[in-house]
Amino acid sequence: MSNYIRMKSANQYYRDIFSRELRLGSIGELDHEILIDLIVRKSCDTYSLTKKLAEASSNLPEQQDKALKIMLNAIALANLASNEKWEGLQVKLPSDYIQGVINAVSDVLDISPNLEYLVASIQLLFKVGAIDEAISLIESNFSILNDIPVIYKILLLTCMFEDNYEYALMLVKLMVADSNLIGEDPLAMLMIVTTIFKNGGYPDDYIDFSSLRSKTEDIDYSGYQWVKNVDVDSVKPTVLIACDLKYYYEHAIGLIYSIYDTNKNNLNVHLHIYNIDGKTVDDVINKSKKLPEINISCTTESIGFEQGINVHYACRRFISANYLQKFLNRPLIIVDADCLIRKNWNTIKFDVSKYSVVLAQSENTPFWEKAIAGFVYLDGSEYSRRFIKKVSFFIWNNLKKGNAVWFLDQVALSAVMEKTSDQSEMGKIDASFMCDVNHRDNSFSWVVTTIKDAKNRYSEYKDYLLGKYGY
Repeated sequence: MSNYIRMKSANQYYRDIFSRELRLGSIGELDHEILIDLIVRKSCDTYSLTKKLAEASSNLPEQQDKALKIMLNAIALANLASNEKWEGLQVKLPSDYIQGVINAVSDVLDISPNLEYLVASIQLLFKVGAIDEAISLIESNFSILNDIPVIYKILLLTCMFEDNYEYALMLVKLMVADSNLIGEDPLAMLMIVTTIFKNGGYPDDYIDFSSLRSKTEDIDYSGYQWVKNVDVDSVKPTVLIACDLKYYYEHAIGLIYSIYDTNKNNLNVHLHIYNIDGKTVDDVINKSKKLPEINISCTTESIGFEQGINVHYACRRFISANYLQKFLNRPLIIVDADCLIRKNWNTIKFDVSKYSVVLAQSENTPFWEKAIAGFVYLDGSEYSRRFIKKVSFFIWNNLKKGNAVWFLDQVALSAVMEKTSDQSEMGKIDASFMCDVNHRDNSFSWVVTTIKDAKNRYSEYKDYLLGKYGY
């Protein structure tokens, strides 16, 4: 690996995840509230911190006290990179700001070198995108870092983004030999099964890939019910929106209005609502009458209390898409229930209609985000039916086995895409255009950020739609 361009360009979420816990060793008599403010609340108020530290005494030896205070300043500087500071929007810090963090941790390690500061320095460098410096510290000190779990996870995550699966396999073998290096970390488990798959294996634990090479039990659709039939035999593509009741009222209604506002002459809507109730049946019927141009139809299924229920909600839309292919003789578009459509379908219709399957993809992503679940286009051909059937079987097989795990739907999409030998009918479209987290004017749709209640352009657009069409 060299340059680490993809890791530097990754969503900040991934660079945050392994810096959430920092261990600094002894802080002497320093007020613990200062650490809570920095590490828990993620304060980046360096001015207030400087004032507090000027008045505080740790009563540690002079050099240790000096190093501790520089490290605390480095943490405050690094906190500005945190995903939540930008409400999920992707913002690159200025290079001289990043250099400030590099200089700070370098001084710390010169003044008071110890294992805790070394690990914390690597975590902070990784967080702010100083990947070369973080990896260099690991490589030059690996003999004393070889039993630190977060170090292996940082290295393995970097391998995921840089597509270095040979080195990743070496790390995985070491981690599997010592379960303490894995712990119960779902991202670590995801990286491990990804590495095995990318090296030619078909893991069957945590996520089961066996459906890719052998027939599995048929999907049971006996629990499906039609709430609102398709009234109009229209050739317009149908947008599939799947959600539970909470998401229906919080998000799906806004999405329906965004489709009507931008594409009432171009798109239809099908709702698949989990555990629907009478109130919501009435609301769906009323909206179908209120917005007749988009030909709203609806199915439902009952899902009991399941471990990882949110994974079920996210993944079962692809199982329902497989079901709907039998009834809809037209293209099907699968989107996130919490997105908002911004542009007319005709702006991309020509590009996507050349293919049987179109997936939203991005360059700087790990394997499980090579195909984004937020946009999938199926033209209804036999090719698209085979594709979605394989994806739905992958998901069904895992949910049935209790593997309701993080990113299962995207692992299914990415794995089926990779194992599809004939990709001549498979197109791709830029994920940042189709599922834009930064809410730019020219994007086809805006998606909610990882900070779902953020006040931003997405929330303003949603408020506009609800104000225009009502709840």
